[in-house]
Amino acid sequence: MVLIAALDRNGAIGGDNALLWHLPDDLKRFKALTLGQPVLMGRKTAEAIGRALPRRRNLVLTRSGRVPFAGMEAVDSLDAAIAQAAADGADALCVIGGGEVYALALPRATHLALTHVDTDAAGADAWFPAFDPAQWVETGREAHAADARHAHAFAFVDYRRAMPTTP
Repeated sequence: MVLIAALDRNGAIGGDNALLWHLPDDLKRFKALTLGQPVLMGRKTAEAIGRALPRRRNLVLTRSGRVPFAGMEAVDSLDAAIAQAAADGADALCVIGGGEVYALALPRATHLALTHVDTDAAGADAWFPAFDPAQWVETGREAHAADARHAHAFAFVDYRRAMPTTP
């Protein structure tokens, strides 16, 4: 299971049910990482995206059993999402938010694909959970400077869990 997120220096990932920045290269990476894979999100994230992501199985973790858009499927637990991904023969279950879903999935994640955004975003109300760096090995880093298309510098950083995950 891989958690995919963009976070600021304080771990903020969103505010008022929206992203806190627009980074086209991050969106391109997100698409490359998730295309053809099942994605797991919470209801608020599903509503913020506004539609099912094409060419991906869209799983929504929800207690109500309802999903906001056609092309999305409800799952009632992380275990159900993991089982669905395994039954599909997927390479990985991609957890794409929000904060509560990340917190639930982090103890069982094997990989993190994070975009560290060099800013302190105002208006945040959702955060990526704190994680112990000693439990993770950085396997890749690609830094990007701010430019005409990107208001903030950022880095794509990939991590692999150094110790076994909890069952």
